[in-house]
Amino acid sequence: MLACLAFYGWKPLLEQPSSPQMQSYFQESEVLGTMPADSASRFIVDFMGYTMLNPRAKLDPLYPEIESNIYNYSVSH
Repeated sequence: MLACLAFYGWKPLLEQPSSPQMQSYFQESEVLGTMPADSASRFIVDFMGYTMLNPRAKLDPLYPEIESNIYNYSVSH
């Protein structure tokens, strides 16, 4: 139990900071609903291409949040 608490207490220190590119993608993903549909589609394709060429991007702490924003946009449109 103590080991578990120690690990989760230190978890923020173990996470890598987000890359500037992922921070940019995150900011853009936050406003997908306000973009014209073609711009949102271009963003999604660009993000998917980036993560295919840079698989380590999927380890970035912002990756799940960006994916969630894309999913929420896709469901609502």
